Amino acid sequence: MSRTTMKKVTTGIVAAIASLTLVCTTWTPAAADDLDDRKRELQQQIAAQSASVDDAEAVHDGAVRAAKEARQRLAEAEAALAVAQSEQDKAEELDAQRAEELAKAEKDLERAKADVAAAQAALDSVNRRLDQEIFVTTQNNSPLLNLAMLFDGLDTNNLNQRAQLAHTLFDSSMLELDELETRRLALEDAQQRADEAEQRATEAREAAAEQLRQKTAAADEAAVLRERVDQLAQDAAAAESAAANQVATEEKRYRDLRAESDSVERRIQERIAQAEAERKRKEAEEEERRKQEEANKGSDSGGSNSGGSGSGGSSSGGSGSAGGGSTSGSGFILPVGARITSHYGMRLHPVLGYWKLHDGTDFGASCGTPIKAANAGVVSERYYNGGYGNRLMIDHGRVNGSYVTTGYNHAQRYVVGVGQKVSKGQTIGYVGSTGYSTGCHLHLMVWDDGQLVNPMAKWFR
Repeated sequence: MSRTTMKKVTTGIVAAIASLTLVCTTWTPAAADDLDDRKRELQQQIAAQSASVDDAEAVHDGAVRAAKEARQRLAEAEAALAVAQSEQDKAEELDAQRAEELAKAEKDLERAKADVAAAQAALDSVNRRLDQEIFVTTQNNSPLLNLAMLFDGLDTNNLNQRAQLAHTLFDSSMLELDELETRRLALEDAQQRADEAEQRATEAREAAAEQLRQKTAAADEAAVLRERVDQLAQDAAAAESAAANQVATEEKRYRDLRAESDSVERRIQERIAQAEAERKRKEAEEEERRKQEEANKGSDSGGSNSGGSGSGGSSSGGSGSAGGGSTSGSGFILPVGARITSHYGMRLHPVLGYWKLHDGTDFGASCGTPIKAANAGVVSERYYNGGYGNRLMIDHGRVNGSYVTTGYNHAQRYVVGVGQKVSKGQTIGYVGSTGYSTGCHLHLMVWDDGQLVNPMAKWFR
């Protein structure tokens, strides 16, 4: 669920609850019918939120899951970022190493090239000397030398000198040839070292270029992950804030429901008090009437004890009450023929994390199922509440010594009004899913002498 959706849902729920609270604080039983228009308006507000969430618990669960997932994604992203940062650091170190290796290879290559140039220069020098000596030797040992001796009249000394010179030049040439071979081999060796240095330099340049690419990729990945971590941190904070807001909303909802429950009990007890006062007033009037009748009879008979005791002497068999008097002891009937989906009692609140009372018995009837009056009585209240949805209460008067009121919640609509007498089994409305409800069902409640009790413990066994 996105942060925008969560914000809209939370804002809508808070606004709806605030409106419903205002309605409840200004409600009086006599004005129940006047609340229908206001009820429909509030139902539209609630319906606008129901497209995104069924109830506050579902919203909270989604917010908690979103916060948990965001924290998990954040942890995973932070771990990936740490790995990427480590890889980036290693890449930078290796990049520096490759750069150092490349610099050394380039320097070795320059030195090798210098050695090749020097060897080449030495070889060229030897070649020039050798060429010169070969030229001289060739001149001194030319086939024309014998002919020149015949015509120039050379003597033996001159001939020996020339022969000695030729021998010397020949020896020198042999030395030059040896040096030439040495220089040639040195040149080849230098050239080989230069070629190897060139290869190392090429490999170093390629390795450095590849490492630079890897370093750049590692830096880019680290930057992306860093941005993702920042975003996920914001998402996690927003999700946790939304969950906290939903907890606050649910706490307010729970307080409102508790206040509503206390208010209902107070109103029922006030009706009981009024009924008891009315009963006592009628009993007193009946007693006074009985005494007056007896006095009148005594006066008429001249004090005679003959005659009956008079009628209406007993107050048993039906005390007056706001519920229309006592009902028979035949018991109550279930308002719908459906299985129980949630029992009355304490249960762990899924949002607040502590135990709270589920104040009624839920029957999993489908929407539109007729709701029957559990017993004869008088409709005492009918209105809309943000938590309970469409509510209706029936006062049944005294039943087996207890003043009993039944409550019906979450209905689509009711077909009876405040002050109307209903009979046991009469259709009073239809099952719905109004208010805070996860689906179509009837939430049945029972008050015994103004105190909320388990419906199934006594009256619907």
